[in-house]
Amino acid sequence: MTENHIFVEQALFAGMIIDNRNIEKASFLSPTDFYDSRHREIFAKIKELRAAGQAIDLTNFVGTEYEDYVLELMQLPEGLLNIEKYVEEIKNASLRRLLISRLAEIQNANSDFIETKAKVAELARKLEQNTLAKFDFKPPSAIAAKKTTFLLDDFIPLPLGAVTMISSRGGSGKSALALQIALRAADRQIPTLAWLSEDPDYTTKYRLEKISGFTEIQINNDYLRFTDQLPFQVLKKSDKQISVNPVFYEFKAACRDFKLIIIDPLIAFFGGNENDNGEARQFMDLLTEWAKQDNKAIVLIHHHAKFASIGDARGATAFVDAARAHYTIEADKSDNKNVIVKIEKDNWGIKTFFKNEKYIQIFKDNYEDKLAVEEENIIKIRGL
Repeated sequence: MTENHIFVEQALFAGMIIDNRNIEKASFLSPTDFYDSRHREIFAKIKELRAAGQAIDLTNFVGTEYEDYVLELMQLPEGLLNIEKYVEEIKNASLRRLLISRLAEIQNANSDFIETKAKVAELARKLEQNTLAKFDFKPPSAIAAKKTTFLLDDFIPLPLGAVTMISSRGGSGKSALALQIALRAADRQIPTLAWLSEDPDYTTKYRLEKISGFTEIQINNDYLRFTDQLPFQVLKKSDKQISVNPVFYEFKAACRDFKLIIIDPLIAFFGGNENDNGEARQFMDLLTEWAKQDNKAIVLIHHHAKFASIGDARGATAFVDAARAHYTIEADKSDNKNVIVKIEKDNWGIKTFFKNEKYIQIFKDNYEDKLAVEEENIIKIRGL
């Protein structure tokens, strides 16, 4: 067991103690899955306290031999809390140790072929029973029926626990609409993150103030966060192999308090071949599972191909297939300060609130008026 693997176990404990919600994500593990004997005892204590309905923090270990050690664990950087990844690594390491141990026993045993075959079969069953992948098959009676919850159901309904896509041709107002969604969500005290990577943050702030002005919706700094950082790519390719970028798990940890996450544009975060349905599906499945597990609304802003019809998003069809809702945007030719938002895909009853299409004002002035105002401002600045 390398020092790095010990660190993975330590990081998992830090995540569980700092935020008790992470304990459920480690429910597949048992004390014997940990390599370090201290960790086996600490995890057994955590499971015991959790079963009794108690909160877990440093006070549970005061006066024990692990008090100082747990305090050290709690001081690990929060950005390292990639809980799902740590659980997977710990479980896989545990199964490898089990396999190596049992194979050594079988190899060293003085057994005939029938007995060896039985031991191998028993080992296979044990590995299968302890695998990380669990299939949760339920009868209907065990499931509580409930309707889908939507954010902003009177504006652009966004299903909670799912991914929504908004797409259009370039220059159609996708980013401006994303800003207005973020502004309205924050106004309703919905914790919102908008990662708008195509424009600098000062341009985003300027546009936000304009939208706030004509919508008369105040900017709520307590519930709204932006970033214009260069995006990371969720999928990584190496030697024709594709894997999940570990930064994705750090991003999930950093976003745990946000209920609405807007990502613009999708393609900048993807990292795979945009025309490969398998890679597109892998990317979308990661976001779908995240939205479902943490009950978030994730909105992806996406481009159309230049000569595609208005309903055709760019790249692999799996992007749209995996989204639970898909809106498209086109300019209102009669009044181009507005856009026409259409619902192209509705799996969860959006049309209960949203009747096929909606005209939404996203700019203060018509495009021609904006150019005239900008030209007038330039003249004033130059003192002409």
